[in-house]
Amino acid sequence: MSHLFEAAHQLRWLVPISRWTPLVALLGVAFALLGWRPLARWARWYRLPTLGALLALAGVVALTLSPRGWYGNHRSLAECVPTEWWQLASSAAGVGGSAESILNIVLFVPLGFCLVMASRRVMWPAALMASMPIAIELLQVVVPGRQCSPRDWLANALGGLIGVTAAALTRHILRRRARRHSPIQSPQHPDSVTSAL
Repeated sequence: MSHLFEAAHQLRWLVPISRWTPLVALLGVAFALLGWRPLARWARWYRLPTLGALLALAGVVALTLSPRGWYGNHRSLAECVPTEWWQLASSAAGVGGSAESILNIVLFVPLGFCLVMASRRVMWPAALMASMPIAIELLQVVVPGRQCSPRDWLANALGGLIGVTAAALTRHILRRRARRHSPIQSPQHPDSVTSAL
């Protein structure tokens, strides 16, 4: 039984959950459920991946920007931004080297994947996945109990780009399969296979 409590205690430090996390997640899920259909109509995105993207975003916000206690972040903005190339290289070398870093990678994979599947675009989701983690880490400077880290934003960006790449490959495979099974497909609509998503 003591091993179970020890594992739960270690998981609590690996996954940044606080009493605020469920509340932020609940608000995010409510926003996703209320907004996914209007967003899909307005942006002309596929509906189910739009819902997936909003739910993934709710998870990201809940796990990265919900407060952890009342103590402020003791690192200044200058300490969060690497000023030398060797500092950035040192942070990059640590990506994927711990369970926490792997979780930071995995966290952004669904968001990158769903954005590409919903929008049928690759470039702007890739740019968003590269820049959004930087904004999150800088915001963590003012979120109580959070600790900004260049290693975290590199891991988050890597996860988002993995999701974008996986979605781009998935769309490519689906398009090839559609061409193989529908020789009369109109050349103006190469994405018709994914319209059911």
